[in-house]
Amino acid sequence: MKVAPALSLDQMQVLLTVVDTGSFAAAGRKLGRATSAISYAIDTLENQLGLDLFDRETRRRPTLSQAGQAVVIEARAVVQGADMLRARVKALVEGLEAEVTIAVDQIMPQYRLAETLGAFHQEFPAVPLRIRMEALGGVERLVRSGETQIGIGGALHMNTEGLTVTQIDGVRIIPVAGADHPLAREGFNTAARDHLQIVVADSVEADQRACVIISSATWRVSDLTSAHALLVAGTGWGVMPEPMVREDIAAGRLVHLDVPDFREGHYPLQIAHKVNTPPGPAGHWLIERLTGDFGQEATIS
Repeated sequence: MKVAPALSLDQMQVLLTVVDTGSFAAAGRKLGRATSAISYAIDTLENQLGLDLFDRETRRRPTLSQAGQAVVIEARAVVQGADMLRARVKALVEGLEAEVTIAVDQIMPQYRLAETLGAFHQEFPAVPLRIRMEALGGVERLVRSGETQIGIGGALHMNTEGLTVTQIDGVRIIPVAGADHPLAREGFNTAARDHLQIVVADSVEADQRACVIISSATWRVSDLTSAHALLVAGTGWGVMPEPMVREDIAAGRLVHLDVPDFREGHYPLQIAHKVNTPPGPAGHWLIERLTGDFGQEATIS
């Protein structure tokens, strides 16, 4: 079996430019080359591959053959990969991190976080970002273990010793239940402790420090999504971040409960990293942007 000799990035770039501009002449103008040079490059590429990339029966404009369509898909992936590699190398030469890793408490409003991370991508397109969603004490564990460089978690579930911590705005938490739940029908809910409570609990911590527990009967889940689904289905009642259930309450799927045993308030959040391993330029930028987007109260080390 004959194997095509090694192809160059330039050949693939010429092919893609012809396809994207619609003609050999337009490709030549874009690349600053003569039309004959573009035609020669395509002929050479076809000879190397042993394939006709364009349908020669059409004269008005280059039309890809079936084989050409397949080659273009692969060529585009290779060229994009090469561009990404160049950008990554440039970022490393400039002192940027090879990757930024963050652990985020699930209670953080996702739509607001997404806006901040979108700005990060615009500022550092060559720096990959890895995000771990955690509950309660899981954020601190990932930061201390070094699995993530930055943590965004609850102040109530984070020991600040050895960490540099920036306090940011908290999230309002409220008790809710499905519209058909008995507590939702009773009006003034004096017996919440007598009904099943859905509790978001840390996958490792098992003590009551990790969550708000009022009822003697509880189901523990490790993520807010599962808790939300159970509550909407009418199984138990629970405490949820208000932004996550706002639309459900407006639509009548959930009801904001009045639970005398539960004191509503804000779940305080903070950004943390280890004192002895501060983030690099991209990570530092992200912390500064998060602080600006979510408000700053104080910084301690």
